[in-house]
Amino acid sequence: MYDAVIIGGGPGGYSCAIRAAQLGGKICLIEKGGLGGTCTQRGCIPTKFLHAAGDTIRRANYSKKNGMDISIKIDYKVLRSRMQATVDKLAHGIRLLLESNGVDIIQGTAGILSQNKVFVNGKEIEAKHIVIATGSHPVCIQGYEFGGNVLSTSAILDLDELPETITVVGGGYSGCEFAAILNAFGCRVSLIEAEEHLLPAHPAEIGKIIEKYMRMDGINIMTKTKVERITDKAVIADGQKIESEKILVSTGRHPNINPDELNRIGIEFERNGIVVNEKMETNVPGIFAIGDVTGVYELAHVAAKQGEIAAQNLMGIKSKIDYSAVPACVFTYPELAFVGKFEGKKGEFSLAASAKASCLGETRGMIKVFENNGVLVGAVMIAPHAGELIGEAALAIKMRLKPQDVFETIHVHPTLPESFVDALKDIDGMAIHLPKTGKT
Repeated sequence: MYDAVIIGGGPGGYSCAIRAAQLGGKICLIEKGGLGGTCTQRGCIPTKFLHAAGDTIRRANYSKKNGMDISIKIDYKVLRSRMQATVDKLAHGIRLLLESNGVDIIQGTAGILSQNKVFVNGKEIEAKHIVIATGSHPVCIQGYEFGGNVLSTSAILDLDELPETITVVGGGYSGCEFAAILNAFGCRVSLIEAEEHLLPAHPAEIGKIIEKYMRMDGINIMTKTKVERITDKAVIADGQKIESEKILVSTGRHPNINPDELNRIGIEFERNGIVVNEKMETNVPGIFAIGDVTGVYELAHVAAKQGEIAAQNLMGIKSKIDYSAVPACVFTYPELAFVGKFEGKKGEFSLAASAKASCLGETRGMIKVFENNGVLVGAVMIAPHAGELIGEAALAIKMRLKPQDVFETIHVHPTLPESFVDALKDIDGMAIHLPKTGKT
């Protein structure tokens, strides 16, 4: 008998398997597709590979201003093959990690028979615990299905050629990222969002700043615009007809759950996913759920942490998940990253005043921080490499550091993290590289 059977080999599933094995558990992981799940196979990794390639194109175009005439010719088939090679390499690395920790890997589709039995490839497997880590899938606009020129965020990665024109429906994380990346590759992009601003789940200021930069890059942004109808090569929205070769629908995802199976076993679930507590336990003893299938966060790094928490609990180490400092990043140009709460006293630093940003030729953006009751509680970063920069802010918020705890730590010059320091100093009007504002 296994200590745990984990269904799903995405960031949550494989992290759970490895952590439980580190703690001495006999672990089995079942995956029906490629290891790494959506993140590695159809999400984070291929899109960030393309984002990096888009950044290369943008930098080459900018270099002409500095006297370097660099021409770019894109062979998308080669680029896509390199993207797939990167995916395969990382998936193979995950397999090696699992095998080195003694985790048994089974390729197949699993079904839960009972509290401690799983069915896969015609065999029953017994385990003391079951971890559901089955992820999520893209959903189309109600009344429509993916197919033909109407693409999901997974299907668009399978294209052999880039479209000259594309309409992106949905201005959330994925919609903004794909719009920015495809625009960098030279596609003419229209981005439609029904709400008042992009990234509607977050404060308007964030979405409007990103919208401004995307408009500057030539993307046709249409907010407060509702899609009425989709044809094979056009979107009808608020009476307007937007024609394009491809249509990318990025309006959300749905957890990969089998309602009949969950009802039979008695596992509680809602529309957004399986209900879990802070230990990642479901209401059925011995059964855990992690990642997108819980509907808590659709972020790979959160799924991975949830997996570790579940592993520790099923192996007898009492652990609770802490969502107080969850960072997120939207990989546009520039990147947008944020963490914590946006309340209290504010400090802000424009990248136009950053020496490093000027050297990079990327002065669009800003860093804004929030202090409440003497400690740092939130940060927003719109900057090149914001996904890396946000880590320092997340740690500071997690450790409940005061702003001076950060800015009294000497930072390397010239670097982008110096801008974080000046933003913190600006809370009290003490930023060195900003004009005096009269703040006290």
